[in-house]
Amino acid sequence: MGKINVRKRGKVYEYFFEGAKVNNKRTRISKSGFRTQSEAYEYGLKAYNNYINGEISSKESLMSYADYLDYWMKEYFEINYKYSTAKRYSETFETIKKELGKYKLCALTPYILNQALLKLYQKSNSKESLRNYQKVIKSSLRDAANYFGFIKGNPAGDLQILRVLSFELKKTM
Repeated sequence: MGKINVRKRGKVYEYFFEGAKVNNKRTRISKSGFRTQSEAYEYGLKAYNNYINGEISSKESLMSYADYLDYWMKEYFEINYKYSTAKRYSETFETIKKELGKYKLCALTPYILNQALLKLYQKSNSKESLRNYQKVIKSSLRDAANYFGFIKGNPAGDLQILRVLSFELKKTM
């Protein structure tokens, strides 16, 4: 591991380097389609540095948040929570998917999440629903970052019910 190689494949160039062994078998990381040898080497060097620093982006980080919620529900939520809890949250999942489902997992930001939470509150006007939306968003993105490794950081880590909403909630109760 450590050496970046470049070779010509037809009319284009390819870089490749050796990755970590998996089950005692060598793995190769490569990409082809570069016009020049120097271009392939330059991109290979960037890819190698990202690999060493643990910054390889996974294909999963490009999935939509709606697809991720389905995946998370099947692979994590249903396994780790009671059936009754999963059933109760299914409506919450569908509502969140309508609001945030169009975004790619890696494109979610705290601003987008806060705006979505505001819109969800305006639609439901319920304190309990708002807390459920917040819980689902926070825990799903926490698991995307920490459990599955699909994204680098959790954009919902500091997601809180905004003070304006808290004030309105107290006022209505």
